[in-house]
Amino acid sequence: MSYGRHFGLVALTLLAAGQVQAETTPQATPVPTAGRVSYVSGTMFVQTSDNKTRILGRDSAIYNGDVITTEKTTVARIEFGDGSTLALKPRSKVKIDGFAFDEAKPEKDSLLYSLLKGGLRAVTGLIGKRNREGYRASTVTATIGIRGTRFGMLLCDETDKDDPVCLKALQDAKDRKPGEPALVFDVEEGSIEVRNDAGAKTFEVGQAGVVSSSKSAPASLSENPGLDKALPSSTANRPGPAGMGGNTGLGSDSDASCTVQ
Repeated sequence: MSYGRHFGLVALTLLAAGQVQAETTPQATPVPTAGRVSYVSGTMFVQTSDNKTRILGRDSAIYNGDVITTEKTTVARIEFGDGSTLALKPRSKVKIDGFAFDEAKPEKDSLLYSLLKGGLRAVTGLIGKRNREGYRASTVTATIGIRGTRFGMLLCDETDKDDPVCLKALQDAKDRKPGEPALVFDVEEGSIEVRNDAGAKTFEVGQAGVVSSSKSAPASLSENPGLDKALPSSTANRPGPAGMGGNTGLGSDSDASCTVQ
């Protein structure tokens, strides 16, 4: 057999083997997205579950395990696959613990997230209607369950004393635990149940409350400390820091239209 013919047979054999391996090697399953950034004005970044960091812009994908951080002048909104939204205030950090939504299997619906710093306004989507037990907002101080609603939540500690809302909230937090933030919250629509190891309490529309520490039961406040002004709007096209007061947001429209993948 000539050298050239032998080489050709070897090449064909290797090519066939490679083709078989390519056909039999399973393709990687695409990671499903939990949601997307529907609005951002300013700088926002994410630390992924595999410890990678990337800048987020409008239409950037959000995945389970992502830890999202807004900078000091950034307002942003995240929209999930069921229509739920989170509007984040500046200097906030939230972790997406888990999202699952299947139109055919409502019993498996879930939206779980943890507010680690700052504040947000939440609007529940279909999960809040189909499987209320599957929706949970967590903090180090307490967890919030819903009954189909819109609500706000803000974490306050000693570093937030220049914030008038946090200053008032800290004054109302009678049983503060050093090093642990107080959680203050209000209800725009529906109702929420706030729970920790010390107790649980339901809050209805128009009510506000505070949890002083993880060892203190949720307590009602006689008046809203100003969350309606301090947190972004849950419904405006451009959520702004004045929330229900009508401010259209920080930054220009050009800021909000940046797209980063």
